[in-house]
Amino acid sequence: MKSPRNTRTVKEPSRVVVVGDTIISEQGLAAIIGRDPRYHVCGAAHTFEEANKLVRQHCPDVLLIEPFLEHRDAIRWIKDLATEFPRIRILIVTRQSELTYAERALRAGASGYWMKNSSVKELMHAIETVLAGEIYASRAITGVAMQRFTGGREPPPGLDVLSNREMAVFSLIAAEHGIGQIAKELGISRKTVETHCEHIKLKLGYPDAEALHRGAREIARHS
Repeated sequence: MKSPRNTRTVKEPSRVVVVGDTIISEQGLAAIIGRDPRYHVCGAAHTFEEANKLVRQHCPDVLLIEPFLEHRDAIRWIKDLATEFPRIRILIVTRQSELTYAERALRAGASGYWMKNSSVKELMHAIETVLAGEIYASRAITGVAMQRFTGGREPPPGLDVLSNREMAVFSLIAAEHGIGQIAKELGISRKTVETHCEHIKLKLGYPDAEALHRGAREIARHS
């Protein structure tokens, strides 16, 4: 009698695509993740065009995205990706304030939000978490998001009135970036950034630029 066939298979590494805001960031993240045998980095990019091509080519298990990329609306892009590729887990990697951006990214379809001032160990934990089908974020933002999803406490008053682009500008203000730096990061003109700042001040009730910056920093400190 023939012995039974051995049907055990070795689990293949999870496929990962990395999208950084610069080629250095892209390569750095890819190198860190690529050292772990549980993951296979099947592509890395630092432009939306390259990223979209890689996603469609490889259909990765996890997509790491730095949201402030070129001049595109990252929230809209995340929402479109989550709709078109519902099985891909999207992990945001950024230095920007969680409380002013994370909840909106999660609502758009992201599976997690990892702050780049965290450790490499925490990054790997974030990837593990989203691959397990769970939401990864700090304790603070997870609490805010879950309470909102269940009809509980609202996020800081007024933030929902901001457009996605205004939210991006507000987040960068919270990170203490100047007008010129914000314009460069978002790929828009200084005048457009100034216009967004005026709209934010009107919507959130800040009387002047100093109050806007002070308010943004205050929210960031509590994220």
